[in-house]
Amino acid sequence: MNGVGILWVDIDTQHAAAARRLIAARYPDWRVVNSPTPETAKAPLASQAWDAVVLCLKPSDQELPGLLELCAGRPVLMCIDAAQEALAARAFRCGLGDYVLREADGAAHLSELLNRLVALVQGAQGRGQPVRMVDARIWQEALTMLQEQRSALQATLASMSQGIFKTGPDGRITVYNERVLELLNLPESLMATRPTLADLTRVQAERGDFGEGYSLVDRRGHDYVAQGAVAPAPALYWRTTRDGRTFEVRTTSLADGSLVRTFADVSDYVRVENELRESEARFRSLSDLSSDWYWEHDAEGRFVQLAGDLSVNGIPLSDVMGRTRWEIGALNMTEADWAAHRAVLAAHQPFRDLELQRRRADGSMHWISVSGVPVFDANGALRSYRGVGRDITERKQVESQIERLAFYDSLTGLPNRRLLVDRLQHATAAVARSGTQGALLFIDLDNFKDLNDTLGHDTGDQLLLQVAQRLKGCVRESDTVARFGGDEFVVLVEGLSADPAHASAEAALVASHITTTLGKPYALGDASHHSTPSIGIALFGQQTVSVDELLKHADLAMYQAKAAGRNTQRFFDPDMQAAVSNRSALEADLRRGLQEKELVLYYQPVVDGKGRLQGAEALVRWRHPRRGMVSPAEFIPLAEQTGLILPLGQWVLEAACAQLVAWSRSSLTRQFFLSVNVSVRQFRQPDFVEQVLGVLDATGANPERLKLELTESLLMADVEDVIARMEHLRRYGVGFSLDDFGTGYSSLSYLKRLPLDQLKIDQGFVRDLQTDPNDAAIVRTILALADSLDLAVVAEGVETTGQLEFLQRYGCKAFQGYLFGRPMPAEVLERALRPAL
Repeated sequence: MNGVGILWVDIDTQHAAAARRLIAARYPDWRVVNSPTPETAKAPLASQAWDAVVLCLKPSDQELPGLLELCAGRPVLMCIDAAQEALAARAFRCGLGDYVLREADGAAHLSELLNRLVALVQGAQGRGQPVRMVDARIWQEALTMLQEQRSALQATLASMSQGIFKTGPDGRITVYNERVLELLNLPESLMATRPTLADLTRVQAERGDFGEGYSLVDRRGHDYVAQGAVAPAPALYWRTTRDGRTFEVRTTSLADGSLVRTFADVSDYVRVENELRESEARFRSLSDLSSDWYWEHDAEGRFVQLAGDLSVNGIPLSDVMGRTRWEIGALNMTEADWAAHRAVLAAHQPFRDLELQRRRADGSMHWISVSGVPVFDANGALRSYRGVGRDITERKQVESQIERLAFYDSLTGLPNRRLLVDRLQHATAAVARSGTQGALLFIDLDNFKDLNDTLGHDTGDQLLLQVAQRLKGCVRESDTVARFGGDEFVVLVEGLSADPAHASAEAALVASHITTTLGKPYALGDASHHSTPSIGIALFGQQTVSVDELLKHADLAMYQAKAAGRNTQRFFDPDMQAAVSNRSALEADLRRGLQEKELVLYYQPVVDGKGRLQGAEALVRWRHPRRGMVSPAEFIPLAEQTGLILPLGQWVLEAACAQLVAWSRSSLTRQFFLSVNVSVRQFRQPDFVEQVLGVLDATGANPERLKLELTESLLMADVEDVIARMEHLRRYGVGFSLDDFGTGYSSLSYLKRLPLDQLKIDQGFVRDLQTDPNDAAIVRTILALADSLDLAVVAEGVETTGQLEFLQRYGCKAFQGYLFGRPMPAEVLERALRPAL
């Protein structure tokens, strides 16, 4: 056996390698080629001549490989597991030569495999055993297996609830079960004749099985054939018999031209399906007639079904299906409201009358109300929610109209007395919790009765409407303006200062604004009318006062305003009224003082470490003709509140620049700088930069000698605008100092961007720096920070040599305080300067 060629098909490379080594040892002249899979072996098998093929199957293989079809005329040896012997029986038909069982003993197994292979080759060459070596044992096992499969098939057919028969290629029935005889009421003797389908139909037609309504249709109701015929197509269809039963018939065509047909009695299923269809039709007809609609969504809240009149929603159905209720949204629902609704769904609880407001595509508003219940499956798991919805727009409109009639004045649209009392009750409770105060302003129109008597009630109503509009424009949206009755109005203001004095001042400002606004002329038809209010004010806060008492207090204060000559305001509390009166008088005096030039500038020296004068800070003083010198702490806050700070700041800037010009004429004072404080309100004026440059141009002052002192509160808003204005003035030489550093905003991120020249340490830190370690640490930090940012520092409020020594020790080089001099007139500062120089 020289030059034998073997094709070895084996995915187990170790097994194949061991076999090749054994063959090489025994038959060194044999040629063995290994292919890992049957697929890869097809090409060499078709292109070359082989004396034998070894086919080693994987233990998991349940089917014969297609490779056997190419092995015709060649001896084949299969290597299989014991569980795969049925495959060997099938392979006999393809000309299998022999097979070997794979065993645990590898050496013995390979030796047996090689012996069988040698026998195959010898047989093929005509010198030994024939190629086919199937013994009686294998044939017996195959026959036994076939019998077992036949028995199992018969048992299966007998136990089926469906009827089944099979036709051969000639169209005659070859296999059937007893169930098909029962369903079709056929005698077994007929089936023994191997009838065709046409024979069965003819027998049933002659017997009258097919009633008047018999038809063959698919599930969509399409007719297949005329009455009494048999549908030839292998499709699913229904067949109704004379006794009303319905069969489901399935026909399957096999490759050899035979047919397999099954019959199932589905009469109960069809009956239930028809009843369900009729029930759904009734439900849909009722839904179409109802103004409500039916909805259903899945366990995640996504809508899966809608039925009924949905036109009121104004939302396309495509925008609803597959989305959740909260994804669609509602104008009246906040995220907290939706979270509460989702919590109800998550708890598998029913919900009722969930009201949702939405806007239709045409811009109109509508309301709907939805209710729903959970639906569970047989295991108790949530399957879906279903419920109903209805349009309640008309009902909401009626409710709104009723509310307006009950709580709003029909003429002005303002809250009426009833709603005012309700809001006042809430306001008194709110201020008690927050610690703030509120104010009740009772407003009566002066001489309104005369207008009604002379021009008529229609004209009076026109005035009341205009008064209502003006009052709403005088207060915040959170405040309440109500019509109390007749020509009486009430304004409820909340959120005032917790300090009674400040609260009274805030309430007085509101009342003053109302007095000014209502005092402007009214256009009533072709005539112009002048009307004034009398206002009574009652504050409320921590004290326990009922709503009725508050209204009485404000009403009494209003009558006091009437008695005082009308067109004025009065507080119920005499002490507060006195404070407001004094404040009003001081405001009037300040306005007059600005006009009469009663304000003067004082100058506080700024010195270096050796006490040499470097410049000064300009401080305004008010020399009142009757009160004497009025403290800035008394009139500066008043100027800030009333807006007088703007003309006051302008005057200070002009006076300071004039003083710089005067100092520039002397060599002793020419190099001095002058610091001027600028309020936030003044700096925020749109034309502030132009004002400063205009004053410098008008006076001829040197901009490099002018230093504007700003406070940190200026940095609370619109920092970019602040920086832009500072840089604009800086280009002209104007310097900037940050006053009271460390007491306000103190944002280092903005500090490094501001075009500053110096920082001023607040006197509050300097005062206790020798006794308070915290103040000392803050001062040291400010000095170190300024040094790192290359900024000069002025320490304010220096009064002792100990403070001075501490500041100098940590690098401070400029000082201001009583140790060096109090604020003084310019001539006093100049007299003190000459001897020192």
